[in-house]
Amino acid sequence: MALTHHRPALVASDDIRDEEPVVPAVVEVEQPTPLSMVVIAGVALIAGLWWGKVVLIPIVLSILISYALEPIVARLHTWHVPRVVGVPIVLTIVLTSGVAGAYGLRGEASAFIERLPSAVHVVATSIQHATRGTPSAVSRVQQAADELEKAANAATGKKRDGVTQVRIDEPTFRWSSWMWQGWQGALEFAAQSFVVLCLAYYLLIAGDLYKRKLVRMVPTFSDRKVTVGILDEINRQIERFLVARVVISLIVGVAVWLSFRMLGVEEAGVWGVISAVLYAIPLVGPTVVVLGAAVAAFVQFGTWNMTFAVGGISIVIGAIEGNVLTPWLMSRAGDMNAGAVFVSLMFWGWIWGIWGLLLAVPITAAIKAACEKIPEFQNVAELLKK
Repeated sequence: MALTHHRPALVASDDIRDEEPVVPAVVEVEQPTPLSMVVIAGVALIAGLWWGKVVLIPIVLSILISYALEPIVARLHTWHVPRVVGVPIVLTIVLTSGVAGAYGLRGEASAFIERLPSAVHVVATSIQHATRGTPSAVSRVQQAADELEKAANAATGKKRDGVTQVRIDEPTFRWSSWMWQGWQGALEFAAQSFVVLCLAYYLLIAGDLYKRKLVRMVPTFSDRKVTVGILDEINRQIERFLVARVVISLIVGVAVWLSFRMLGVEEAGVWGVISAVLYAIPLVGPTVVVLGAAVAAFVQFGTWNMTFAVGGISIVIGAIEGNVLTPWLMSRAGDMNAGAVFVSLMFWGWIWGIWGLLLAVPITAAIKAACEKIPEFQNVAELLKK
């Protein structure tokens, strides 16, 4: 009985010995990205944006123009007008309208430009009369610098007895260099405008070709659905932003034109166009319009009452545009909070200057739209939302 009792145990032990040992599965845990790598990637991205701004800014501008004109081209396509015919027609109409508007304001624009030198002279003379007889802050700083120079020369033992000092002051402003810089800037602007126009033309001709190519590059079906959702959301938000921006610019331009015309300001139409364009640049544009309008009123009327009246109406229009009109329309268009918009203006203005201030809001809206569809970046989208 003892043998029969122990035999099954031996057989069982032999079976266990013959079986292959069970190796536990190794689960790979994804390691978090080191902070140093994130910082290096961020610095590299910022450096690339700054270094490539000559190429990136025309690309972004052409994309925005194509987004703005795509609904018109698509409507012509539904009327059985091919894109190769519809796109040149739309671009020709837009360019012709711009040239016609500029031609209609040619008289006021010429008078406006001819009055600039006299305006600068009047302002400079007024500043000299206002500061005459009273030491300014600049003169005090200059006196302090002279005293420090004398003390330093005395400490180093330099002697100036019997030596006549001659200092040659170079002119601080040269009209020739200013004109050359102006022509150079105009040529660069014309070249960049031509590049933007060509890129916008090719994008409009292509239609949704590049979007479909981008979707095909995504490997899985679920990721393709996410990519399509991101592209649709970006398209929707940019179109809303462009419509809101055009409406705001039209309202501001008409308001400035009517107000200046009622006050008797010369070239009110030019000021309306300038305001419609510059108010699209947050913070900087309204400031330039207010200061320029005040100077123009002082040159034309010569009284502080009219100067304050024109500057005040410009400030009122800017305050309504910045605190009522733009937040209301932009919130409906992009659904972004004011803090995020302000930070984006600071960042893109630092990277791309004036163009960065102009393009900051649509770029941030596109980033928010992409982050909303990607689970890993939904926290970023939450920071940008209202």
